[in-house]
Amino acid sequence: MRKQTSVFGSLLIAIIFFVSGFMGWRHFTQPMLKEARASEKWPTAQGVITAAELGESTNSDGTIMYSANVYYDYTVNNRQYSSSGITMADGSSSMKNSEVKKLKKYAKGTSVAVYYDPEFPESTVLEPGAGLWLGLLLRLPLLFCAVSVLIVLGLLARIKRMLFGR
Repeated sequence: MRKQTSVFGSLLIAIIFFVSGFMGWRHFTQPMLKEARASEKWPTAQGVITAAELGESTNSDGTIMYSANVYYDYTVNNRQYSSSGITMADGSSSMKNSEVKKLKKYAKGTSVAVYYDPEFPESTVLEPGAGLWLGLLLRLPLLFCAVSVLIVLGLLARIKRMLFGR
């Protein structure tokens, strides 16, 4: 016979899932998504790629990770800056081809539009916005909230069966 979780236990799990999902979304991913969206409206400055190289590292499980390391100079209000952000979610990938593709797009000497935060001109991206994958990733904590709702619905169905029979 299968042991069932108590009503209280199920409710506690649902609350934990909901609170952790909501707090993760509210305090971590929502601000990132908000900044990514804001970058779409940032002013641009003309920039030049000064270096573009393929970074290579090994993660903790031994997988080789690659990153497109792109550096550029740009000027805002007669002040020169140097930066390296392509997107809001720059990082590394095990897919070498996708990183090499980025490097071809941003070869040394290429002129680029640099999107910069008007309040902090050193904060930049070459590709503004969240993009599909970052947008999905930043909404992942909301999945915890959805799971908690499903747990509560299942719990209500179980209580109904207990009270009124099958």
